[in-house]
Amino acid sequence: MSGIGFLGEVEIMDYLKKNLSKEIYIPLKDVGIDFGIVKSDIFYLIQVKTSTFQKGSYFWFDLHKKKMVYKKNAYYIFVCKSLGRRNFMDKKTNFFIIPSLELKDWINSGKLATKHNSNEIFNIFLYPNFKEKRWFYKNKGKQIEWTKYWNNLEELK
Repeated sequence: MSGIGFLGEVEIMDYLKKNLSKEIYIPLKDVGIDFGIVKSDIFYLIQVKTSTFQKGSYFWFDLHKKKMVYKKNAYYIFVCKSLGRRNFMDKKTNFFIIPSLELKDWINSGKLATKHNSNEIFNIFLYPNFKEKRWFYKNKGKQIEWTKYWNNLEELK
């Protein structure tokens, strides 16, 4: 855990603890999960991916196929950091909470594109639409609207 990734993890952990009263459990060994929380007596696995705004256009995340965890109780949280700004798209936080099984469906159905020189890495390019206040994954002609996942922390309540 280092750099911008560390900032995203800390931001999510702080938010979950302060706003949703969640206890955070950090694994002793890196197994593709950053931390866990308990919700309704079920242990949830959380993987955080963090990016800053790139080239005034998008946020960029990499998902490594071999490190992916697909379980009903596993979530991927994509944190869009806007360093130096208090708000981005009129929001203080820009988190995207996606169930791991939904990511798995997108991967299996070919909706996520791989990196140009590696079939083992998925490049996630997330574009904000400032005018319509919507978010889109776009890569190699593929597109998925992510707006419904934007700050949907209800998933973790």
